Amino acid sequence: MTRLGNNHANHESNGENTMSTISVKTLTTDPSPNQSLNRLDQSQVDAFNRDGLLLVPGLFHNVEIDLLKQLTQIDPTIEHGIGGPLDSHGNASEFFAFSGVPDDLLGAFVRVERLVKTSQDLLAGQDIYHWHTKLSFKPPGTKACWDWHQDYGSWYKEGALYPNSLTAMIAVDPVNQENGCVEIIRGSHRCGRIDHIPVGHSMGADPLWVEWLLERNDLVLCEMTPGDCVFFHSNALHSSGPNLTDHPRTVLQVSYNAVDSAPPDNSLSFASHRFEPLTTIPDTALLSHNWGETVDVKAHAKLARIRNSDPARDQNIYGYTFNRKYPETIQE
Repeated sequence: MTRLGNNHANHESNGENTMSTISVKTLTTDPSPNQSLNRLDQSQVDAFNRDGLLLVPGLFHNVEIDLLKQLTQIDPTIEHGIGGPLDSHGNASEFFAFSGVPDDLLGAFVRVERLVKTSQDLLAGQDIYHWHTKLSFKPPGTKACWDWHQDYGSWYKEGALYPNSLTAMIAVDPVNQENGCVEIIRGSHRCGRIDHIPVGHSMGADPLWVEWLLERNDLVLCEMTPGDCVFFHSNALHSSGPNLTDHPRTVLQVSYNAVDSAPPDNSLSFASHRFEPLTTIPDTALLSHNWGETVDVKAHAKLARIRNSDPARDQNIYGYTFNRKYPETIQE
């Protein structure tokens, strides 16, 4: 039975369960000689290249995460900028998205050296820039799922020339399978880009490819504690289920693209996904409050209001139907 948006259904073949499910915390790194790297050792880079993902526990301090959590709870710019695509069953996801690098706490997380340098290590030392960031929310009892997809399956349509990109997913709340953690098919990034087609009310990776890969590869549950970070490749197949608990599940997903993969000027990309130089800030900047106190409304306007190529159908160029939590607040 192929999973189409129901991330908790068993995957069966010939009446037998053939899918191996493991925790991201069990993945090992093979020791090998260190090379000239910013933050990681070569065994961690090798593990990322092998698996398409890497867990870095405790990358952020609890105090840093608490600052971010407080901001998500009190800032009206975030609350009124929430939207998201429908899943295959027609349930609306919730996230606050932005591009560019604003001078506020969210922008500080994008620019902090430990995140940028680690991402560069995992992308073979390439120069990178900020693609976009999402605060992804799953309130208690949320039915919405994220269907199986590759990030590059969408970014390709914007003219991102190569899959030289990744996402750093930081746990703001405790994240587990019960509250809808991200699930990744181990090693699926090595398949290359898979066709994304209509799946129910949404778009998703070709279900047949998902079925084949689940028969052969581990399903990794990205269970984390606040401050942990999972880096995953833009071609890694991933999904997430509903939040079946009484507690929220929030993650910050910061995506970087290699400079040599930036969309050309005549592509269909959002203007805010074009290359802009990225200047890092020291790791101490988050705790020293070296950033603006509130969300910079003007800087976030570019992606907080995602513009669609077909306003009548409310679909963006990715093919997703987009839902806005507060449509009356959107002014084009």
